[in-house]
Amino acid sequence: MKYCFALILLSLLLSCNTDETASLKYSTTTKALKYYNTGWIQIMDEGRYGAAEISYRKALDYDADFLVGKSVLARLTLDLNERLKLYEEIKDREEQITGDERLILDVYTAFVKYTNLRDLGDSKTKNALQQALQLAETNLKTIVHKYPEEVYLKAEYIEILHSLYGPKQALDSLHILASNTQKDNPFLLGFTASIQAELQEFDSAINTAKRLQNIINDSMHPKSHAVLADINYQMGNFEIAKINADKATALDPRNLVASRLKKKIDEALLN
Repeated sequence: MKYCFALILLSLLLSCNTDETASLKYSTTTKALKYYNTGWIQIMDEGRYGAAEISYRKALDYDADFLVGKSVLARLTLDLNERLKLYEEIKDREEQITGDERLILDVYTAFVKYTNLRDLGDSKTKNALQQALQLAETNLKTIVHKYPEEVYLKAEYIEILHSLYGPKQALDSLHILASNTQKDNPFLLGFTASIQAELQEFDSAINTAKRLQNIINDSMHPKSHAVLADINYQMGNFEIAKINADKATALDPRNLVASRLKKKIDEALLN
């Protein structure tokens, strides 16, 4: 596995001189794309899952045929019946989408399939997750090299590498892939802090989290509270972790990262 990842890092280094002015084109309307992009900022940078869901729904109000937007909503909704319906609508029309947009659609649809199988208790769930992760690595690798300014797709790619290869490899990739400006992106900062904590680099993690707080500069956004909860949980500071997790979930009960973390923290405090 280490040898495999060394080849990945080499390929990243060899492809860093891609044209940074290119933008990925989506087959949708200007207004739909505006709300779609707003949703990414809300969910990734601010940790406001509930607000993001509203934005994705508004995007579809402006363009009900925006399949990538529909796939993101399907990934976010907690309603299994709605997710199953959205999945079927996407599969029925996916052949209309081609090129790089299709690479993204296929990844998102694969994760929707996995989530549906998981919620249905299907025995194929584990296999579906591995297929989704492998597809995401292949497709998003192409995307991040071709469109290096697409910071949220880059962030998702790094998350996939973390799932497949672990924290050290994900952090190495982040340092290679992210520009200096992108390294101050709130999501990537928060992800960096969490990975540093996972690697037991706690001083660095706390410092990164403080930088995140300064950049966000808004205590009403759940993001920095969720990151501090994660770091303190990994440090074994469960009381401090709980304060931050409770704050994050109070600000947005839909924040899946914070709510899942809160459950783990509460269980740790009972033991």
